[in-house]
Amino acid sequence: MKRQHTLMALFGSTLLLTACGGSGGGGGNPDPGPVGNGCPAGFDTFDFLSCQGNVYTVAGDIDQDLTMDSGRDWRLDGVVRVGGGFVAVDDDSDVAAIKAAGVTLTIEPGTDIRGLDDGILIVTRGSQIMANGTAANPITFSSLDNNFDGLGEWGGVVIQGFAPHFGTGNTGVCSGSGAGTVCNVEGEGGSDVESSLFGGNLPADNSGVMRYVRIAEGGLVAGPNNEVNGLTLQGVGHGTTLEYIQVHNNLDDAFEWFGGTVNARYIVATGNDDDDIDFDEGWMGNIQFAIAQKSQTKASPTGSNDPRGIEANSGNEDFVPQTQGALANVTVVGGPLVNAPNTERPGLLLRGAVTASIYNAAVRGFDTACVQIQDADTDGTPGADAFSSITLVNVIGDCADGYYAGSRMADDDVNAGPQPFSLDEAYAINEVAGRLASAPVINAVANGSSFTFEQTDYIGAVEPGTDPGQAWWAGWTIPGSLIPESGQQVPAAADFVNCNVDNTVCTISSDIDQSYTLINNVEWRLDGVVRVGGGFVQVNNDEDVTAIQAAGVTLTVQPGTHVKALDDGILIV
Repeated sequence: MKRQHTLMALFGSTLLLTACGGSGGGGGNPDPGPVGNGCPAGFDTFDFLSCQGNVYTVAGDIDQDLTMDSGRDWRLDGVVRVGGGFVAVDDDSDVAAIKAAGVTLTIEPGTDIRGLDDGILIVTRGSQIMANGTAANPITFSSLDNNFDGLGEWGGVVIQGFAPHFGTGNTGVCSGSGAGTVCNVEGEGGSDVESSLFGGNLPADNSGVMRYVRIAEGGLVAGPNNEVNGLTLQGVGHGTTLEYIQVHNNLDDAFEWFGGTVNARYIVATGNDDDDIDFDEGWMGNIQFAIAQKSQTKASPTGSNDPRGIEANSGNEDFVPQTQGALANVTVVGGPLVNAPNTERPGLLLRGAVTASIYNAAVRGFDTACVQIQDADTDGTPGADAFSSITLVNVIGDCADGYYAGSRMADDDVNAGPQPFSLDEAYAINEVAGRLASAPVINAVANGSSFTFEQTDYIGAVEPGTDPGQAWWAGWTIPGSLIPESGQQVPAAADFVNCNVDNTVCTISSDIDQSYTLINNVEWRLDGVVRVGGGFVQVNNDEDVTAIQAAGVTLTVQPGTHVKALDDGILIV
């Protein structure tokens, strides 16, 4: 958890533009009169947009509805804010005015948005992002290059809302004068109050939809200990939908909740250099089905990063006892960077006077411990004086130095302790310990939403026995980013395949004359005419047909696989 002024240096002299409503973008009706931004009709009235060929660059504040479609190359230049909800509010009428003037950013399935090195997207309170991708056509945020192997190459996505936020030091819910329904919390965005404010008294606030979205290579460094989370959620309400979201290779945290009530399902965090799931400052919410996997190759964290799988924070100077989360069906896997000398970290840190209930979860690969629980010292005297409330039900751990770090155990633990386990290619537990005799009752945090947990009779994020191609994460996550327990898949040797030294790029340049699988952690290239099987010859009778069918070849392409063709590349089955 970090509460530095992450974007302060980036805002600089950003012009304050109050949202003026209206509509535009691919499906809107822009005001008449071009502004000379080089864009075609339908986009030519947006002063925050410039176009050069098929590259559409957004810079400044999006003050009209905009639709980003998959047929264009979208860029984020600097801090891009959606709507005008970043200003201070004094009363309920201000809140109503901001919501009435709210702007909607719609992102169509399959759209790629690339951030320049200082690019950050902030959806301000009162406005919405409608990023509703599909499993076949996920929405992707990344840096300018054509791979996903960077760290901190751009910023990230920030969503701000009018949901409640609680102050550090147990100062209570943020509220203003009068009715006490307004709030102005300085976000991870600077000391300029006009730059990034969030919070309010609307638990059901709706900031839109993010579904089948991938956010990669973010975590822009603005200064020492100042990086941007992959997806930052500041005072976001439970009217918002967060499902099927991956954050990959972020230099800071993958997902972080600062207050608010928004729930999440089906989230993936891979290769991130700091925490994967981090919640604090009075977040009251629920998460089910989550995978967090540390880099399997990076030797140590960058700078002052302090990586863990899950951090629930309300300790000492960050003391916010209202913080409360329930999580179920979570799999957390460590890696070298959490086990290097002087950087050893536990898988789960539940710190301070926080309330956390974790069900049907599995943790492995954190040598120092699987779970660390801490209470808070709020008065500066020796010993804790404010205590966490931790429930662990069916939480197994496979960590070299034991299950708990220190003597502090969960207040309530049922089937919680050390248990060796391994994961199959679907990321499900192989051993019998992954199956439960019955499904425990999993109660949601009462945050005013209708969220209910699926009552599962297995441990981990994926049900044992699931076909790898049918796992809920398969097909839409970044290919090769989620490495199965059995290790990185290796392409099979064949006369028609030529791969580079590290087996990341393989070229097929002749006929595929045997059954073969294109695995999804390799970039495949077609060089020239590539034919699958031998059925391209002339047949003279039924016997020829039967012989060709008997000698048939099957080309299997795993979900999430990318196949690229050279200029003369053709695939013929």
